[in-house]
Amino acid sequence: MPNVRTTLLGTAFLAMAAMALSDPAMAASGKPKYYFKISNIISQDVKIIPVARELLEKEVASRPEFTMDLGDANSEEAQIAETRKQGMLGFQVSMRIASLKVDIKPPSAGKRDQQMAIDVKLAVFGHTLPGNKLLFTGDGDANLVGEFSERLKDKEEDRFVRTALSSAIKQAVSTAVAKLTTAKLEDKKSGKGKKPKGKL
Repeated sequence: MPNVRTTLLGTAFLAMAAMALSDPAMAASGKPKYYFKISNIISQDVKIIPVARELLEKEVASRPEFTMDLGDANSEEAQIAETRKQGMLGFQVSMRIASLKVDIKPPSAGKRDQQMAIDVKLAVFGHTLPGNKLLFTGDGDANLVGEFSERLKDKEEDRFVRTALSSAIKQAVSTAVAKLTTAKLEDKKSGKGKKPKGKL
């Protein structure tokens, strides 16, 4: 088995902690608060787009505060109506893979197999549904280094890339959710004690 070392850059754990502490009622109820409609996945390497979409959908699906399922609501109008009916906020979520680099390095001291280094940088963006207003972003970085067998190079590269992408996506989504929660809290604070000024 290759010796894989994965390093996450940024504040993923702080973001997840902020998310958990900011809305305990949501965690207790287990009811989704946000509808995420995954739209564009942007990457210079188009071959990686299906894998990136799969991993982003998997990450979103793993979080109880999100849902990507609105039943038979297929059109945007129906999705907007359904999110309002269920008391959820709706977002169109896109992801841009800024860079994905694969480098082959010489074996480490005393080792025979070469090393493969994967470096990923990406960002997720959330636009309101409806309105298409950018409300949150989240950055993710991951660096993975591991030994590989030359005869399994292609297979190992696919596995390493998936692992690095998954880690970067988890970080980006965690950061985005922390920003989303913070934005909601700031909106509540800014509106506290203020009288409505009439319709816009």
